[in-house]
Amino acid sequence: MPYVWWQSEYDLQCHAFSLDQTEGARSFYEAVCAHSVPDERVSRSQAGALCTPCLIKVGTELPDARWRV
Repeated sequence: MPYVWWQSEYDLQCHAFSLDQTEGARSFYEAVCAHSVPDERVSRSQAGALCTPCLIKVGTELPDARWRV
């Protein structure tokens, strides 16, 4: 499953969210690690440290080249 990496304004970490959550209006989003964020507290950008539990669960589907060092 494809993922997007967005920053939670709760913990300022970048979490993996399944792509199927990006369509339509939602009141909250749930990351792969079970971290949930209301719509108004999610930043749709790849900023901050990557969430380790999300990385472990997602595996090799890193967000973009700048994270693959």
